Amino acid sequence: MDDIIIIKDLIFKYDERFIFNRFNLNIRKGSFTSIIGPNGCGKSTLVKIILGLIKTDSYLNIDQLILGNDNIKDIRKRIGVVFENPDNQFVAETVMDDIAFSLENMKFKKQDIRDRIEKYTKYLGIFDLLEREPHRLSGGEKQLVALASALIIEPKILILDEALTMVDTELKEKTYKLLQELHQNHNITIINVTHDLEDSLYGEDIVVIDQGQVVLKGPKELVLKEEKILSNIGLDLPFMASLSLKLKYYDLVDDLILDMDEMVDVLWK
Repeated sequence: MDDIIIIKDLIFKYDERFIFNRFNLNIRKGSFTSIIGPNGCGKSTLVKIILGLIKTDSYLNIDQLILGNDNIKDIRKRIGVVFENPDNQFVAETVMDDIAFSLENMKFKKQDIRDRIEKYTKYLGIFDLLEREPHRLSGGEKQLVALASALIIEPKILILDEALTMVDTELKEKTYKLLQELHQNHNITIINVTHDLEDSLYGEDIVVIDQGQVVLKGPKELVLKEEKILSNIGLDLPFMASLSLKLKYYDLVDDLILDMDEMVDVLWK
């Protein structure tokens, strides 16, 4: 599978402190990758570098385009992004106008815009918010509106930067499952940037960053076995991973089990 993002020897300093010092990372096309790390490790900075919001002379290849001033607009058209604070992304007076904004700038026909708005707001369960003012929404509702705005352009790459932190647990699980469906059915590359390893269970691959370097990278089933490394950088294992490793120690399960229903089936046999 081709890599849709290639970062080579990234160097970035802030106040004379290296955030990234010869940082390298490849993201597979069509993957659902979680980028994990403690607060302050540079995760959000990395997102801004990929989007060209922070300039660097290092080599970044995004969907076969080398990041630079001449093609930054083309690259951003291929990426949908949702930041932790959605208030910074709102530009219009109503939810409907805000979601429509990017497609209007891309000169889509009005009927096509209306069709996409209906499709994605119903998909995320926020169709009834369309006439509301964004600043009057709850934090979780704002994040879902921002997600709809990112999805409506039908990007090749969707980046979530702590994007569902204000959504309640039940709705967050539902939203992640919808994103899994979208990923599987449309081959969209999803990059979920978070400090919470629980959220990584919805993806396929995990990249762990600490002190400006990739500490671990691989399928989640392998990365989550590295309990000692994760603990040393202040990351707690998801409940199911921790339970699996404890049960494996006592020979009650053979390998890491991350699904509760599967765990129940194995234990009851």
